[in-house]
Amino acid sequence: MSALRARSARVTGLLVTATATAVAASLISAGSAQALTGPEAAAGPYAFTAKLGIGDEATGRACTATLVNARWVLTAAACLAATPGDAITAGQPALKTTATFAGGQTREIVEVSASASDRDLVLARLSSAVTDIAPVKRATAAPAAGTDLTAAGHGRTKTEWVPGKLHTGTFTTNTTDATTLTVTGKGTDAVCKGDTGGPLLNAAGQLVGINSKSWQGGCLGTPATETRTGAVSARTDNVGAWIDQTTAPRNGSQVSVLAGGGGTLWSQTGDLGYGEYGQAWGKVDGQDISRVTSARSGEYLRVYGIAGGKVYGRDLNTRTNTWTNWSEIPGGAAGTRDLTATIVNNVVYLQIAGADGALHTQVGDYNAGRWNTAWTRVDASGLTNVTSVAVGTSVRLYAVGDGRVYGRDLNTQNGSWTGWGQLPGGAAGVKDIAASLVGNNVELQIIGGDGAVWTQYGDYDAGHWNTAWTRGGGSDLTRLSSSPVGKSVNVYAVGASGKVLGATLESGPGTWSAWKELPGALTGSSDVSATAVAALPKVSLAAGSQGTLYSQKGDLATGSFGAQWAQVGGVEVTRLTSVSAENYVRYYGIAGGKVYGRDLNTTTNTWTNWSEIPGGAAGAKDITAANVNNVVYLQIVGSGGALHTQVGDYNAGRWNTTWGNVAASGLTSVTSVAAGGTVRLYAVGDGKVYGRDLNTQNGSWTGWGELPGGAVGVKDIAASLVGNNVELQIVGVNGGLWLQYGNYDAGHWNQAWTDAGGAGLTRVTSTASGRNVHVYTVGDAGKVQGSILESGPGTWTAWKELPGGLTAAADLTATTSK
Repeated sequence: MSALRARSARVTGLLVTATATAVAASLISAGSAQALTGPEAAAGPYAFTAKLGIGDEATGRACTATLVNARWVLTAAACLAATPGDAITAGQPALKTTATFAGGQTREIVEVSASASDRDLVLARLSSAVTDIAPVKRATAAPAAGTDLTAAGHGRTKTEWVPGKLHTGTFTTNTTDATTLTVTGKGTDAVCKGDTGGPLLNAAGQLVGINSKSWQGGCLGTPATETRTGAVSARTDNVGAWIDQTTAPRNGSQVSVLAGGGGTLWSQTGDLGYGEYGQAWGKVDGQDISRVTSARSGEYLRVYGIAGGKVYGRDLNTRTNTWTNWSEIPGGAAGTRDLTATIVNNVVYLQIAGADGALHTQVGDYNAGRWNTAWTRVDASGLTNVTSVAVGTSVRLYAVGDGRVYGRDLNTQNGSWTGWGQLPGGAAGVKDIAASLVGNNVELQIIGGDGAVWTQYGDYDAGHWNTAWTRGGGSDLTRLSSSPVGKSVNVYAVGASGKVLGATLESGPGTWSAWKELPGALTGSSDVSATAVAALPKVSLAAGSQGTLYSQKGDLATGSFGAQWAQVGGVEVTRLTSVSAENYVRYYGIAGGKVYGRDLNTTTNTWTNWSEIPGGAAGAKDITAANVNNVVYLQIVGSGGALHTQVGDYNAGRWNTTWGNVAASGLTSVTSVAAGGTVRLYAVGDGKVYGRDLNTQNGSWTGWGELPGGAVGVKDIAASLVGNNVELQIVGVNGGLWLQYGNYDAGHWNQAWTDAGGAGLTRVTSTASGRNVHVYTVGDAGKVQGSILESGPGTWTAWKELPGGLTAAADLTATTSK
């Protein structure tokens, strides 16, 4: 393995101490083009090692990187700097960079962290997660002097200029300081060009350092007079917090993008936290859609399109990813030019620009299951394009007429409209329009006469619009859609050849990301529509401790929690569960074997008092709840180990008068999730894990079935729904956390439980936001700690105790909310 040298990072004059085995004057960064002179390595043990191709093929350089997380690699900062040796600023990589892993799978580097301030390290995010290669394990202590270590890299060898395979070499630890390790190759092993950024591993295969610089003695291209094999690596054992913080799962929102064209409808989905989209557009058979709009209602995406001048609708169940068929909207619209839809309390307000250039409106009441029988004409003329947003019980509508932009509002409570008003700024020749609501204010986008995007901002809080339109970039654009998440507006446009492009506008600063084509190479699009659903941003926790109830709140975007647990008071709760319901978190607990409930208003942060749930339950051991359309399905493990159920209809304001008995025995713990109209229940009985489903429409249960994997001695159980699938957690007989994954899309569970670590655990709860599962446990001395599981890649953050110093917790529950 030849000495580490980066091809364009010829670092000379690096001074180290005299004890560093004479590694003094001319160590060379192996980051940009060198490789280990040791033996060729089998891919398996080092599959987490990737080759980095940096820059273009003719003048680029090569490095090595190490997978530390399914989405992130760690490498030397010298590799990814625009000029090796320069500091790196967080953001997009300075040069196009590709990571190639074992088996030839590749990922683009799409984001870099800021380089570490005190050593040659940087983290780089991959374009998509690597799910079939386990990340490297990280050591938490530096190796002692004299310890043998293994370095791996994709650089040069003694005889090969650009080797096609990974090589390794053995090195002896010389010295360690706060940020670096100095090592010497055993025999003729050395670190060469291309090895920079590669891993330095201890005997347990744990990462202790990242290759940084070396003498490159014995490497191809190094003068024969250079025989030194010493090298310097950046320590990684004491930067775990930096790695964990940078690579923590993002609380990303999801977006559904639809495009009409080619005689059908096309569908894409994206994770806005990572900017990732599917690699292909899904073809949705049906009508030849020329215009499309969509709006979100719970787990349904309601889609409306124009085909042959008529207006049709269909629904996408975003949980199961299944579509209904197209059906024509009543009223017989013909010659329709454009359409827009908004939802207010599960009622759809659909507006079209008709063949006559006038505005027409329809109302679909999904609560009652009916549409109006006819379209209602609203006075206007010359309209070509429309868009709208819902604000409370109002619909704000914006339209293009004679190339100019106008607006008016609909009061959905009485059906009245305000008059038309032209927006300031004098836009003319407008080709299309889109709007997004950010808080109470409107970000409006148009395609101008020049084919670019222009924006306006309606500050409804202050009661005015900007005086001028601002250019947002793009060219040759024809159609436009946008969808907000937080303070960001995700804008999608149809460009040249009918390709679909996307960019993000940060509301407030008014800054734009670069326009990029969405993956899948769709062409010939005639329109685009996007609807995002924001990941729930807050988590509410409650724990029973020392005879009372305590609560905590967390911000999932920042990972911050309150400094203290707040004492809520009330009955002495020993078991807890909770569900989210709009602006409320509904808590249910067991105290003295009886079952009680109380609500937290998350808007006003006020609590109701505990009240006993009807039915006279006694001796209850555990409890779980699921919310289906504001009806709570409550299950308990009774004193005899049987399952009992109650139903609280919050729409009607009543509970059943008695608990229903469901056949079971020997149960100790229960958990549940709501999936559409089904409650999926999981229970621990005789230390094993079982499951069954409740059909809430007819009250019928499926039979019990034991989950695969042979878990025994289980102490507690929790579940979270991610999409249509279930992430299940248990506290095992060893006091550690174990995981199972129920793939309801494919119809099976994993065959084995996965050990997630931990010790001394007694209770577990979890709650999902987007694709992340936030898991909280009661551990040593009744302390509460939390971690985040990213469903899919299966990556975890480090466990951390929640602030506030709570101890002696008997149980806890967590619920995500708005």
